[in-house]
Amino acid sequence: MNKSKMQFLKKVLIFFCLISCSTSKESCVVKIKESNQQVTLFFSNKMSTVSVISLPFNLNIKNTNSSRKSFRNYTYNYGNQLKGNPIKLYLNDENRLIKQSFTKIKYIEGNATNKYLIKSKHFIDTLRFDKVFFKPYILKMKDLNQDTLSIGTISQLRAKHKDLFEQLIKNDSISILFLNNKKLGERIVVPIKW
Repeated sequence: MNKSKMQFLKKVLIFFCLISCSTSKESCVVKIKESNQQVTLFFSNKMSTVSVISLPFNLNIKNTNSSRKSFRNYTYNYGNQLKGNPIKLYLNDENRLIKQSFTKIKYIEGNATNKYLIKSKHFIDTLRFDKVFFKPYILKMKDLNQDTLSIGTISQLRAKHKDLFEQLIKNDSISILFLNNKKLGERIVVPIKW
């Protein structure tokens, strides 16, 4: 075998080694996607205005390995100064939403994707977005005699109230702490943006 063929074979072998090494160490892939669930406003009697808004997001976690992955801890990191309440997480199992406990371990089978729905609860800057801003929604809630109101999808909210939407999700992210043999493992943080 001549020298150039040997060098070529070495390069091919190194290339395949690099590919197999990077594939075996690849972690889960976490993606945020827009949801078609309804955005919900919450009226505060004490403040006499809308004080909280719940935004729904789809969260897809793809396990690129053949072995099962698991996580327990997840956190929605509110980037705005007012922050928000802990999120609700639901497993979307064939369009059936199953509420997930923060403390229970959640599994993702090998080479599978779990789809989740997140419902955030953002506090609203009532100085910037006051009663006048929310007046049509407040009147509708009073007419319906309820303290919550669904106002459409995130796309509709973003189209109608871009400033409010951008202020709510500015610097927001979701953090998921995966387990490694029941011990804390890799943490993946994904920004909330489109």
